[in-house]
Amino acid sequence: MHTFWTLPLALLLVLLAPPAWGGNESVSNYVAQRWAGSFSDQGPEADSKQVTAPFFQTSLTPTFFAPPLASPRLRDLAPETDQPRTQGLLFKTTWLNGTYVTETEVARSQGGAGWLQTRIPGDTHDDAAQRMVRLGLIGTAGSIRYGMLSRSSGQAFLNGPDQALREVWGEWKTGWTTLRSAIGEQWNNVAEDSTRARLEKTYGRVDLGWKRADWPDITLTYAHNSLNSTLEPRGIAPQRSHNHTLETALTYTGMGWNARLASSYILGSDLLRGGAETTVKMQMLTAAFSPLNTLTISPTLGYREEGQDWSGVRIHSPSASVALQYRQSQQVLISATGNYAGTRSSDRLIDTELVGGKGRLAWEFQRSQVWTTLISLEAGYNRTTNYAVPSANTEDISGLLRFVLATL
Repeated sequence: MHTFWTLPLALLLVLLAPPAWGGNESVSNYVAQRWAGSFSDQGPEADSKQVTAPFFQTSLTPTFFAPPLASPRLRDLAPETDQPRTQGLLFKTTWLNGTYVTETEVARSQGGAGWLQTRIPGDTHDDAAQRMVRLGLIGTAGSIRYGMLSRSSGQAFLNGPDQALREVWGEWKTGWTTLRSAIGEQWNNVAEDSTRARLEKTYGRVDLGWKRADWPDITLTYAHNSLNSTLEPRGIAPQRSHNHTLETALTYTGMGWNARLASSYILGSDLLRGGAETTVKMQMLTAAFSPLNTLTISPTLGYREEGQDWSGVRIHSPSASVALQYRQSQQVLISATGNYAGTRSSDRLIDTELVGGKGRLAWEFQRSQVWTTLISLEAGYNRTTNYAVPSANTEDISGLLRFVLATL
């Protein structure tokens, strides 16, 4: 464990040393010349002598996030004005011509029935449980990049709720080889509510990648994390575990298509069961094909196998999906998705299948300089079959006609 954490710490010590400015001087001068030439009628040679790059530059960008639907049924859709979402602002500052970049992001959840219920009429106080604050630093020194990240979100925030994260990372790139390492800690129950459990996780990760033109991209990853419960209310079982993960991925991009094959092996130890081990093997194949400029087909195949050595139970989970998108013209879009997922255990206590699909036809039939009119027809089907508990079977067929009048 101590050896694993040595690599990122060593990278940080190197990164804190004075950078070799000589290798970046020509690049900095070139950027400064191009920037000056864009705002002056003089030649680039004269501008490079008179114009000095600013010490820092700032930008303010609005942020937005809408989580995916919790239910696949179209009839559960709410009006877009009532759907949960997050809105915020990202303040970004670039120092010393790109040598350092600092980021500050503040966001807040809006919309949704839960958000409306937590607000008191006439109350304008900003609830900390619905906020997220993120701070980041990225530095560059030659072929080395490094950074720090801090993020904290309240219990009612939509994207990664009730989580705090602290991370330090470093990256070294030379030729077609990239080495990246990170260490950090993460915990929930940010408000330290004594009536709820709190889990703290420390982790480390090393990624080694090879990327070369006209060659497949290869990535090898090793990760380790330790999970420990620090707040254990009455009735909540404590948790102590270690996990090791090894993953390899092969990605290839060709003319009009790309594919990625990833394989993972996870070894977990439950310290409260005397170190009882659980193994997980996963394989995932994703691809995208574009036989025509107007057509894209994206299939996905997956398989997961979990084995519990302390109980002898094996759980198998195959999955498959395909997505199709066809744009006949700028005004007409046709899309369709289909998916299958199954989960079966060797003791036959778990045996479920999920089959579903969704189709959409969107037609933009009127457009002006200030607004556009869109009609969308959607249909969906989902069926869940539970062979172990037949009474839990569900089936749903739904449709939706959407009319949108939006400003450009």
